[in-house]
Amino acid sequence: MDWGIAMNQARTVAAALVLALAGCNAPEAGKANPADPAATATPASAEPAPAGPAAAQPALAEATPAAPAGAAVQLPAEACVKSEDGFASFFEQFVYQANVRSAYSAPKIEIRDLKDPGKLLESQTPQQAGPFKIALVDNQWSYDEPGKQAGQLDRVKIDRTLSGDRMRVDFVKAEFSPDEEVVKTLGKPEAYVFEFKQGCWQLTQQLR
Repeated sequence: MDWGIAMNQARTVAAALVLALAGCNAPEAGKANPADPAATATPASAEPAPAGPAAAQPALAEATPAAPAGAAVQLPAEACVKSEDGFASFFEQFVYQANVRSAYSAPKIEIRDLKDPGKLLESQTPQQAGPFKIALVDNQWSYDEPGKQAGQLDRVKIDRTLSGDRMRVDFVKAEFSPDEEVVKTLGKPEAYVFEFKQGCWQLTQQLR
């Protein structure tokens, strides 16, 4: 073989081997070269994803409507006038209606001595003081006693005395003539005292 031709073939083979080796060492497409600093750098923190819609707050419970206040006690306009006639109108309603007695009685009733009203014996709630002792039966003032029917109640003689803001109602069991005159009184006299407060009358004392 010609020596020149042999040399050319040897160079060609060597070049092919170099290209083959270069192809094997080249990084695969799409793969990072570990030697490349950019490939090993820690990636920047990703921006947090937008938070989803805030959890719906539980609906506030609807306010419970306030219980309707008890119906106001209705009195005739003249009943809350500080006068003899005004008290007469008030007293009739007070005797007739339990809700009026409840609304127009002081939280504490002062129990005082009938002969010496300045002497305070004790203070009681209206319930402790017992039922109001004056009733109106067939347009006649009567002495209300538990356990007795209306027709069995004794009649009472009543005297009212207005002094400033106070109305004193004295009462005692009595017998009457056919002409409605007092024949005689029975038992011990008693009295109630009302005071004009907050625009109307209020039971504040019981005298025994």
